Amino acid sequence: MSNKVPSIKKNLPNIGFTPVPSQETDNDQEEDTVCGIGGFTPRWLQKFNSPKVFLINHSILGVLQGAFFTYLVGCLSTLEKRYAYESKVTGIIMISDEISPVLFGMLLGYFGGKSHRPRIVAFGMLVAVASCFVMSIPYFIYGRIRNFDTEDVRHLVNYTKYEICDLKEKDHFCEKSPTFTAVSIFFFGNFLKGFGSLAFYTIGTSFLDDSVKKKNSPVYFGTLFSLRLLGPTFGFLLSSLCLSFYEDPFYDPGYSTKDPRWIGAWWLGFIILGIAIFIFSIPMVLFPKRFPGKKLPSELKNKKETKPEPPKSPIEQLKDMGKAMKRLGKNPILICHYLGGVFRLNGLIGYYVLLPKYMETQFRQSASVASLYSGPAGLVGMIFGIFLGGIAIRKFKPRPRVMTGGIVFAECFSFLALIICMMITCPVYQMTGTSSVIQPQFSLNNTCNTDCLCSTKVYTPVCGPDGKSTYFSPCYAGCQGYNKTDGKEVFTDCKCVHDESGIIRVGEATKGYCNSECQWLITFVVVLCVGKLLSSTSRVANALVTLRCVDPKDKSIALGALSGVFSLLAFIPYPLIYGALTDASCLVWEKSCGKTGNCWIYDSDKFRYLLHGVSAGFVFLGCVTDVFVFILSPRLKNLYDDDEEEKKEPMTERDEVEIISNGGILGVFKTGVPNNSFNPLKDEEKTSTPL
Repeated sequence: MSNKVPSIKKNLPNIGFTPVPSQETDNDQEEDTVCGIGGFTPRWLQKFNSPKVFLINHSILGVLQGAFFTYLVGCLSTLEKRYAYESKVTGIIMISDEISPVLFGMLLGYFGGKSHRPRIVAFGMLVAVASCFVMSIPYFIYGRIRNFDTEDVRHLVNYTKYEICDLKEKDHFCEKSPTFTAVSIFFFGNFLKGFGSLAFYTIGTSFLDDSVKKKNSPVYFGTLFSLRLLGPTFGFLLSSLCLSFYEDPFYDPGYSTKDPRWIGAWWLGFIILGIAIFIFSIPMVLFPKRFPGKKLPSELKNKKETKPEPPKSPIEQLKDMGKAMKRLGKNPILICHYLGGVFRLNGLIGYYVLLPKYMETQFRQSASVASLYSGPAGLVGMIFGIFLGGIAIRKFKPRPRVMTGGIVFAECFSFLALIICMMITCPVYQMTGTSSVIQPQFSLNNTCNTDCLCSTKVYTPVCGPDGKSTYFSPCYAGCQGYNKTDGKEVFTDCKCVHDESGIIRVGEATKGYCNSECQWLITFVVVLCVGKLLSSTSRVANALVTLRCVDPKDKSIALGALSGVFSLLAFIPYPLIYGALTDASCLVWEKSCGKTGNCWIYDSDKFRYLLHGVSAGFVFLGCVTDVFVFILSPRLKNLYDDDEEEKKEPMTERDEVEIISNGGILGVFKTGVPNNSFNPLKDEEKTSTPL
């Protein structure tokens, strides 16, 4: 053999060897690795053909995706007030976002992982664009709210917009309620957004992991997750900005943002987000199926080195997907990891959804200011925590036991932060003349204001002459007159107000809450930031556990299954759970035309204990399941290196070359033979162009 080979090599130039085209031709390879779409593949566009550019564009879309969710969260209390529905209905709207992952998560993960993944992501983003515009439709149908305008209220003194004690029944024109139609539109819009998010997270994350070396994955994921968290921050800031304008920005309602009647321009942010997502979805279409120089997935390698197989029928593909699901179901690390994520998401997402409303009620903030504080509260800390966690894993490459132990340790800080925040409280408003807020029979009515026939249609708090007693409205304070001098609104002839000694007398009441500022808001925000900074250092490690505890070919379907599990067991239950505990804390409901609307006043202590207690309980259960992942962690292999794959597959992704001369096959050689193996074409390959 050794005597024949040199003669072959020596005669190669004279024989004129011609490579036999492989199953994937050069044109196919070029189409898979070139930026562009169809015939549009300009040379200048190839400068952007790299995983780093994909990371930047993907991260920007992640920012906008996260902004949609938190923008909606920041507007929830405004939407409840505008369309008069309970927090339970809000829970139903939030659930619609998670129907898509339950229905399509595994299918998209399995079939989408075998398709042109960047274009699948782009399609999902276009669906998200449609959802943004759908969410704004109710405003263009119904316009601004008019129930608080003088011309829409009867039996009131004609020179005031406020309910006063005029011994007449207070009622409003009972026009057809827009609640059902508006809620239906919000439900459908959020459903569309769920499909867009599913494609983005399931397909985009696996594509990025396949496009970089394993040792670089922590840095890429840390950067991606950190930048994504700018989205929730941006969403809260955007809601704060939009809600500072009235629902109709060109109309002056005559009262400020601190007035409970204020309805901000909730629809404006959805339009802004829809336009932005559309702009950054266009580059995603142009990315290649895989980046140049990146190895083909092992299943594609096997197809290239064997005879072509006939395409599988849909039934056979579904059977293959069933086999993949069985492999995932028999993976104890993955199951425990899924459960831990389910518990944490139930607690933390539910907590952050209610955080703006909690700040409104506990710290006496407007919806705009509450959204402003809710964004930085924890999210800024999470950005730095995730980025530092990714850098640390990239630098130190901790063993599986150390990495999973760090996850348990870091997640405990979320639990501690929630317990500490539960202890931070503000004095409760004194509503003199009502039953105590700790009693279930809390009522705004008493013997003094019964004949005023007041309603709870509009919440207009007024402060009594003692400077500390707040009343729901001038009507419940027994006020019969009104005047406005030097910009100060005062209600006169109030027969149900109390003086400093607690005695009922006739006096005046001023519009707004009594001066009882709470100084604990900054402390509350700082504790949240520190807790999230420390706990979020485990996010990259959690992502690595998900991707490395399964077979590489099962990554996409594992992420798809993860989306389905999280939606079914976390994202669907938490709106119902937290909506119920919010309604359970309500003291005064809006009631008009025989229907119950949104909640005006909450039992702040009960709300505080329920919100933090339930959230801390979920996070604690998540920490317990993380302990089981820690125990099973020695089963995790090959966290950072591609060496094992290279040993199993010593050949590169280049095609086989069949050497032909005079119509006959002289030999078949691999172009990627290892250095220690015999390769008669070694010298030629050094100067030849890769096939």
